[in-house]
Amino acid sequence: MDRRFTVFLVIALVTSIYEVLSNGNLNDGDDSFKQFDELEENPAHKYSKEAQKGFEMEEEEVTIREPSGTKESFKLPINMPPVKFSFCVSCGYRQAYEQFAQILREKYPGIDIHGENYPPGILRTVGAQVIGMVKIALIVCVVSGRSPFPTLGLETPTFFQWMLSNRLSAALMLFLFSNAIEGMLQSTGAFEIYIESERIWSKLESGRVPSPPELFQAIDSHLAIRRGGAGRFGSSSSFGIDGS
Repeated sequence: MDRRFTVFLVIALVTSIYEVLSNGNLNDGDDSFKQFDELEENPAHKYSKEAQKGFEMEEEEVTIREPSGTKESFKLPINMPPVKFSFCVSCGYRQAYEQFAQILREKYPGIDIHGENYPPGILRTVGAQVIGMVKIALIVCVVSGRSPFPTLGLETPTFFQWMLSNRLSAALMLFLFSNAIEGMLQSTGAFEIYIESERIWSKLESGRVPSPPELFQAIDSHLAIRRGGAGRFGSSSSFGIDGS
């Protein structure tokens, strides 16, 4: 096998290993979810049957522990602001968002909750888009058996000649390799919670997600501030982020 092609495979292997390690570091933040994984054997608090079923997920999915204490419903004030979750979809945090949303709807009936993907930086976004377009172009060239290099006035590299001779394997390798890089660029590890435009929790800054009681307290604190009673609950800096 040509030396240059061997180097290409080594680079692909190293990048794939780096992706695994990077995802492992990102998922280190998932340890903050583990505080919810061990459900109490006899919890004093019980949700409705519909909500309770939401917690009976597979072991690999993020599970949120039921908060202890008696069930308490909160009467929403007039003009209750919406709650927004901004999270990393590629990190697998959608399930956590759905469970948090269910818990909040149980405690605050009628609350407006939105969830969206936390966008990566502009450079990461542009990089992922460029890689995606290059991936499609290369796969089309490989599958069609045409080399783009002569059109550019260049000699077709040996590794690309090998790819043209092994179209299926080369197309699959390009697809997996480029997807791995795109995934690295799009992963942020974010799980941010907002009330209107005010952020009340940041996993990027605190390194973890809130427990349900902490989230309830953060929301109650914000509502108290709107009513002029901030002194009773404290500031949002107690919930994992600075009061900026």
